[in-house]
Amino acid sequence: MKSVRVGLAAFEGRAGQAARTLLQNQGYDGGWGLTLTSVSSIVNTSEVLPILRAAGIAGEPVRRALDFLTCAIVEHCRPRHKGGRGEHTRFIAFGLAGLLSHPRFFHHDGVAEVAAWCVGWLENHHVDHGWPEVLGLDDTSLHQTALTVHGLAQLRGALHDLGPRLRLPGGVDTSSLLERVEPLIEHGVGGLLYHRRASGAWGWRTYVDTDPSPSKTALCLLALSAVCSGTGPDGAPAYRDDPRETGGVHGAEQLKQLSEVVADAGQWLLHNHHRWETFVEDDKDVQGTAWEHMAYALCSQAAVRAGANPGDPRFAKAWKLMNDLWDPEAGLWNEPGASGKRATIRAAYYTVSAYEEALRRLTRMGFDDSTPEEASEASAEVLVESVVLGSGRMILAKARSCEARVECVLSERLFDLVKVAYDAPEGWLSTERIAGTLYVAPSSVPKYVQRLNQAVSAAFGGAPVRLLLAGTVDGAGGYRLAGR
Repeated sequence: MKSVRVGLAAFEGRAGQAARTLLQNQGYDGGWGLTLTSVSSIVNTSEVLPILRAAGIAGEPVRRALDFLTCAIVEHCRPRHKGGRGEHTRFIAFGLAGLLSHPRFFHHDGVAEVAAWCVGWLENHHVDHGWPEVLGLDDTSLHQTALTVHGLAQLRGALHDLGPRLRLPGGVDTSSLLERVEPLIEHGVGGLLYHRRASGAWGWRTYVDTDPSPSKTALCLLALSAVCSGTGPDGAPAYRDDPRETGGVHGAEQLKQLSEVVADAGQWLLHNHHRWETFVEDDKDVQGTAWEHMAYALCSQAAVRAGANPGDPRFAKAWKLMNDLWDPEAGLWNEPGASGKRATIRAAYYTVSAYEEALRRLTRMGFDDSTPEEASEASAEVLVESVVLGSGRMILAKARSCEARVECVLSERLFDLVKVAYDAPEGWLSTERIAGTLYVAPSSVPKYVQRLNQAVSAAFGGAPVRLLLAGTVDGAGGYRLAGR
């Protein structure tokens, strides 16, 4: 557990510093490239947006990035002889993920229209068992099909949240667009299941009996997990997890539920951790560009998504590597490689995604501080007994189970949240009052509280510590500082 604790304890501050670095280097067109000096691209701009979200940043920088994506997606997908960059599925897959990275901006100019345009592109250009890397190729790309399925699942969730028969900008309503999305998800899921190996993994190429690929397995796991999670507008599961045929391209077919497929893939990744725990995996299936997956972070994220305990010893080398790759001078994470370490947006995106997945898993586990064998035994909550505000957004907290005070450096928004609660003379503050003081939506307050408690818990080594407590203020929801 120690290896993941070290990185998580510093994650909140590092994510905030990475976000500031990225904001300082946002292109004049609103986008970002692979490095801080690269030309803006759809892929890397879509990777930056989740990093900003993790740091609690929205507003004008996100709007500028969305403006870049809404223009670039359509323009890039034009054939080269018409001034585009080529008809690559990755422009659609990554672009759709970027458009949906901040759901509250779905009504921003062009977002809904371009999302619907992406759906039309995917309807017109699918092949057997998924989507190709580049139009004109008959081979299905596992990489692009998995990313496409994941993006479509995100779109389905956004449409469910918006509700039925809502008129979107551009003349499309949520119900009609959802009716188009569902068959595309089904097509992509069928293709991913067709190429699944009996071992629970996926190969690095489709139709060819290649070695299994940790990165492709992780991508397929994350896509299928996104499909079988979430609820519809009526509160029922968004996907009916019936047994389905898996395999077929190599060997006999099996009947499996998607949840089983996800669990099997997670177990394969854990069992084969030596194949990815410190590695970057080249993707030779991608046409026209050198592509690398940060397997150490991608596979960690996927295995945790499938239910693994982040403190499992088989993650130890990967968490240590991610922690060691932080570059304080660059304000970003490096990526390892034959050419030497360099700070890239790709490395930051993969690393942030892995740490966020670990935090979500620890939250679901009740911040359990047990060994993997004892992970099913829930631990009791520990409340902060006292807190002192320090300089440089640092707080000094003492828990009932700890004799010494623990230092915790917070992002600016989380420190402001602590200060609001600290300065409240009456103790409890309503959610509406906190939202008004911080200039955020009331619906965002619980998420900031969760992030604050996660950051403090990580500073205590992953112990189940809570700093802000939920309650009721004059019949409405609110919070108070523990120990007050």
